[in-house]
Amino acid sequence: MKSIIVFLSAALLTIFSSNLAIGQNDAKQKGLDAIDKESLKAQLEFLSSDWMEGRATGEKGEFMAGDYLASMLKFMGIAPAGDKEINQLTREQRWSGIKPEEMTSYFQNVPMIKYLETNSEVSLSTSSYSITFQENVDYTILSNPISTDFGAPIVFVGYGFTDEKNGYDDYKGLDIKNKIIIRLYGFPGYRDKDSEGFKKFSSKTSNDYTVERIKNIKAKEKGALAIINLIPNGNIKSWATNEIDLSKNEKPFPPLYQYPLEIKTDSIKTEPLRINASNAMMNLILDNSGIIIADFEKRVGATLKPESKIIKDKTLKVSCKSKSELINTRNVLGIIEGENKDEIIVIGGHYDHLGIDNGFIWNGADDNASGTVGVWMLAKAFAASGVKPKKTIVFAAWTGEERGLLGSEFFAQNPYGGSIEKIKLYVNYDMISKDSQNDTLKNQARLVYTKSFEKFETMSVKNITDYNLNLKMIYRPSENPRGGSDHSSFSTKNVPIMYFMAGFPSDYHTPTDETDDINWNKMIDIIKLTFLNVWEIANE
Repeated sequence: MKSIIVFLSAALLTIFSSNLAIGQNDAKQKGLDAIDKESLKAQLEFLSSDWMEGRATGEKGEFMAGDYLASMLKFMGIAPAGDKEINQLTREQRWSGIKPEEMTSYFQNVPMIKYLETNSEVSLSTSSYSITFQENVDYTILSNPISTDFGAPIVFVGYGFTDEKNGYDDYKGLDIKNKIIIRLYGFPGYRDKDSEGFKKFSSKTSNDYTVERIKNIKAKEKGALAIINLIPNGNIKSWATNEIDLSKNEKPFPPLYQYPLEIKTDSIKTEPLRINASNAMMNLILDNSGIIIADFEKRVGATLKPESKIIKDKTLKVSCKSKSELINTRNVLGIIEGENKDEIIVIGGHYDHLGIDNGFIWNGADDNASGTVGVWMLAKAFAASGVKPKKTIVFAAWTGEERGLLGSEFFAQNPYGGSIEKIKLYVNYDMISKDSQNDTLKNQARLVYTKSFEKFETMSVKNITDYNLNLKMIYRPSENPRGGSDHSSFSTKNVPIMYFMAGFPSDYHTPTDETDDINWNKMIDIIKLTFLNVWEIANE
């Protein structure tokens, strides 16, 4: 009898497991079927329309876009995951005795400082003379400083570049704390493709922005008061007061840095002041120092031996007066709560773009209305499956990415669930709808992921094959993926990431980034692949 009971128990368990698998597959297919072109187009065409006015951070268009995104989450039955707020009652409701109630909003409010104006003065002092440089003639301020006054010694740090694996460090043996550093743009050999430096370091840098950002972080860690950048033969035309009318230019420069922004925190930030210097200013500072920039570049690019040094008997004095105001911006957050509330997957993409200026609207269809809508389509798919996942999934539209990953950084500092350790995976969408110029088959896409999680690639390969997705994926694993998109806000907190991108189109950051050349089929396949990957991870 005992053997019969054991047999029946095993048989029932097999049937139950089989039915459970069938149920899971049916639910997964329902989710996939919910990812359709018409739903995609309906959201993307509106989000990137002129009504949104380019969705500039903290401006009217972004608030309209945020309200639209929140309404879509509500329409899909996705619960809010933003701040706790007290509902607003009418006078009649208050008179009738109705009490205000606490409710969860779809918005995470992100206070930011908006820098309106900066006036500065920089002067050079030696034992024999003192000279004051002219702002926007000899130099320009790059960062958004607090009002400050200081004088400090000067240190030439070459490129301010470090590469531990290759044994290169421009800061070796130097103390730059409370000093002003002078550095060149790029890395050793940057301007000479035949140099040893270019061959060794260029493949290790994803783009110029990333290189300079990492260098800025390093300078801050070492305590520099200010960073003076020299771009040899740099173009200072943009400083001129009679620069051409951009409204007559076919490809106007985006209004990205018209008003710098930063997150408002509980402390006063002391970031190093960043200055771009003209050749004339730099030549005077380096006069009699023994440093000739052209010779230095050629020599260090070949030898890969740093030649940093203190500039003796010279001091720079800097004075900055800043005018700023406090503004509010918003992340948009929705949630599907899983069986486990303490294991969270965050799927996000930034919904801000560059705004409107001189009669041009930067609608940002690809960058990044496409990624935002992709995240919302994933929310639609998981809701349509009808199954509660084992892990909790948060769907996020970030503000302020174009201004320095500000919205996602704020969330990483103030995460849903109260602890960044609860976030087991971050999935990022940025520009998932268009093709690079060399993508003749129109099926290339890129997946950047945390190298220690090899399954992110193996499951992608399997799902592409199993579901016949027309994607030629370029896989880019990295120990700790960084770069100019919101995944960096999570990878810096040691959260594993998957970052999908379709291509780098020619209309990037131009007013022509519209919906007319969207590759809808590739976009759908990227979203389906992500759904399949996240489904597997969310239900492990």
